[in-house]
Amino acid sequence: MNETIEQYRIIRSARRKTAAIQVDEKGVSVRVPVWVTDQWVRDWVAKKQDWIARQQTLMAQNLEMFCLKTEKGAVFPFLGKEYVLDWCNGARWDVQFEGDALIVVMGKRRSNKKIDSERVEAYLKKWLKEQAEQIISERVRYWADIKGVQYNSLKYKSFKRRWGSCSARGEITFNWRLVFADKNIIDYVVIHELSHLTYLNHSPRFWALVEKYCPDWKEKRSYLQSKNAWVLW
Repeated sequence: MNETIEQYRIIRSARRKTAAIQVDEKGVSVRVPVWVTDQWVRDWVAKKQDWIARQQTLMAQNLEMFCLKTEKGAVFPFLGKEYVLDWCNGARWDVQFEGDALIVVMGKRRSNKKIDSERVEAYLKKWLKEQAEQIISERVRYWADIKGVQYNSLKYKSFKRRWGSCSARGEITFNWRLVFADKNIIDYVVIHELSHLTYLNHSPRFWALVEKYCPDWKEKRSYLQSKNAWVLW
């Protein structure tokens, strides 16, 4: 059951045993067990006001620093390297790399009224999804073979809060925006999701399995957390 009280949202769950505060671009959410009273939440949030304010400041700085923009001259990541985004007209749509520049070649104009930046963004997202499917799928096959595990399906979506997921049915899904990151970071997420085929939780045994194949997973996880703004593009 969800409800809004003052400037934060309370999310109650019958399965939750502890309380937690989440600060993101949508605001402040307080996740609590169903039996927790509104008054307890108010008192707890009041005690956490300084921490919440710090998190909101850090989030704003993160969004300002890493939020991607489709405009000429904007810095754009691809496989861990930063490029300067540009575009030009051409015979057909294409993406080209020239030194530190990522250039989108726009095909002949059609009858639609979209401005150039919108057309570039639409094509660039399509191209990046194609690259993600090719690159990440190869890494999944590689690590599945090493770990000796099998998955039932592999999909790509536009998650707004996560980089990947694994269901109890062995269905693995990745955020295609992972293609912004270096392959070593992609490997961490792949190892993480494949490890859920063995442990469908985040227990100590799960993290021990992740660490077996990715000893520096904590650093890689922190890196991705610092790039949360990427998923908003």
